[in-house]
Amino acid sequence: MKKMIFFLILLPALVALTACGSSNLSLNSAQKTSQLQPGMSYDEVVSILGKPKSSRFENNYWVNRWVLQEKWVGYVPYDMYFNPQTKTLVSWKKNEKDFQKRQENLKTVATAVEESTAGGQGGNVPVNGPNDANLQRQFAVKLYRFSAVGGGQTGGSEETINFCPNGRFYKSGETGYSGSGWGTASQGGESGTWRIQGNMQQGKITIIQNGKAWQYDYTRREGDYVIINGTKYAIAGPPECR
Repeated sequence: MKKMIFFLILLPALVALTACGSSNLSLNSAQKTSQLQPGMSYDEVVSILGKPKSSRFENNYWVNRWVLQEKWVGYVPYDMYFNPQTKTLVSWKKNEKDFQKRQENLKTVATAVEESTAGGQGGNVPVNGPNDANLQRQFAVKLYRFSAVGGGQTGGSEETINFCPNGRFYKSGETGYSGSGWGTASQGGESGTWRIQGNMQQGKITIIQNGKAWQYDYTRREGDYVIINGTKYAIAGPPECR
């Protein structure tokens, strides 16, 4: 149950590895490269992709790097080659070598986090325990996370959890994976009930499914994110309930 609902991903560490600078890290931002054309000015490229992460001079080119998100792949470095005199775009490409290096670093971080973070309590948690109904209505929220994986292959997973004010929750997710010459993708969904104790900033959430209950610590930053059992979720707005 724990692995089905709350995946152990340390997003701050992922951001530290992939998000230094001001590159465009929004979901599937790599699609914006389709708007690029040779001869564009540096300012025109910035207007499409945001500010680059870094820049350097290489073989008579002014090379600027953006880190862009590709769905089911992760955060990928793109190098844009400019004419240093006119500051116009000549060509661009993914830096596959640096991407694989980043993926190995992400795998190392994820492994360390998994080994050092305890799971939620289960088994001895009562199914019909206390619940703060007013807090449940106030806390109701839609949560979202994306994670990338590596280690010789590339892929990632997306997850959405809707905590509804009526005490129901709905979780959906999709995972993609690609290796050498093949790939897979899977989708899934779950539902159940939830209860809460604490306040809007911190407390405990209990998930009830198939007659069993699991309890998790949470910390919430209003309008920003929620951390549940060590996993960081972005607040994506009000819940989508059935």
